[in-house]
Amino acid sequence: MSNSALCPPETSAVPTPANFNYTLGLPGGPYCISTARNLVRAVLCEHDLGDLAEVGVLATSELLTNAYAFTPGREAHLSMRWRFGVLRLTVFDEHPAHETAEIVAACRERRREALSLLDAVTGTCGGICGLAEGEAPLYGSKVWVVLPREAGARYARL
Repeated sequence: MSNSALCPPETSAVPTPANFNYTLGLPGGPYCISTARNLVRAVLCEHDLGDLAEVGVLATSELLTNAYAFTPGREAHLSMRWRFGVLRLTVFDEHPAHETAEIVAACRERRREALSLLDAVTGTCGGICGLAEGEAPLYGSKVWVVLPREAGARYARL
């Protein structure tokens, strides 16, 4: 049996929108935001999604700023995917669990307000912006944007 029979063949030798799927762990601190922005721009362009680079960079910056503002000094994870004709950018953070429903609601409202600019831009570009609490046992928070292909052109007109 040859070694090539043990490993499946590579499905794509070049980056395309269809194989755009990255996850990046970032140490705690706002200094990581510029690294993430540069990476998002580079991989979107590499995968023939460069028309979404500017709005993708803005979304990444706002999502990570939100994570670091509400979980200072804690790690965050950025997930980037192209599926079903939309760009999905998601940030998971290590926001601690709150003790009461009132505190959960107040914190969620503060985080929502901090995302208001991104929510407005995303909506104008035909996408959505969201926020969800993590579930036990991990906790934390998840913030995301979903942008259709035409969002890049719409953002350029703003």
